[in-house]
Amino acid sequence: MKYYQQAFIREMKNRNYSRNTIRIYSMHLRDFLRFGSETSFEPEVRISVFLEEKKSTAEQKRLAWSAIKLFYRLILLKKCPYELDKIRSRKRLPDILSNEEVLELLKCISNTKHRLMISMLYGSGLRVSEVCGLKIKDLDFVNLKLKVRNSKGNKDRVTLLSEKCISDLMHVIRDRNADDFIFVTQVQKKYSIRTVQKIFSNALLSSKLHKSSSCHTLRHCFATHLVESGTNIKTVKELLGHQSIKTTMVYIKLADSVSRKIKSPL
Repeated sequence: MKYYQQAFIREMKNRNYSRNTIRIYSMHLRDFLRFGSETSFEPEVRISVFLEEKKSTAEQKRLAWSAIKLFYRLILLKKCPYELDKIRSRKRLPDILSNEEVLELLKCISNTKHRLMISMLYGSGLRVSEVCGLKIKDLDFVNLKLKVRNSKGNKDRVTLLSEKCISDLMHVIRDRNADDFIFVTQVQKKYSIRTVQKIFSNALLSSKLHKSSSCHTLRHCFATHLVESGTNIKTVKELLGHQSIKTTMVYIKLADSVSRKIKSPL
């Protein structure tokens, strides 16, 4: 089992899969191999039962299926014996915080560097992994732009940089090199995703906002508030780095109807 796990990780690295994809796929493969060692099903049935018993969201189940299929192709060098055309998911709209609620949450973070990281999740529409991976050379203070490198799908993109973040950013990066990570701990290591998530959850508790929110909620807020302010949906798609416009269209549904000048007929 260990051999398969190591070989799978090695082959994904050789094909330049993103660090996050390698982590997620290897986790799902580990679970699948462990499940297989405890059962005597035929391969096709084994995959079907594993996915059926996996207590997870439709997205997690889809990722597990993708990992197994890739494992068959890269390591076992044959076609996966189980076909799964589509995994139906419940259409849930993410919770959105208003601009005032986001600002209220930020006020609950006393540490300047911590507050700046959370601010950039919202102000630039970043994923947590992206804010952790930002380097000083990615900042463009003149044009208020931010380059996001090796994002989801191993793609680079350019997004917005809030003018309100510049002063704190200048303080954080003072006398440091362009290739340094913007956000580093006291021992000069870049912040982990889990640490940033903990900063957010602590701020949420202190804010007394009774909403189910996470770091990723701020990315949804970034997109929704841009749509509410009249930003073209194609522009929002590019800023978020979505591959398909269909993914971005959800923010039209989330946008406040009043801001989009839709009035009640009464």
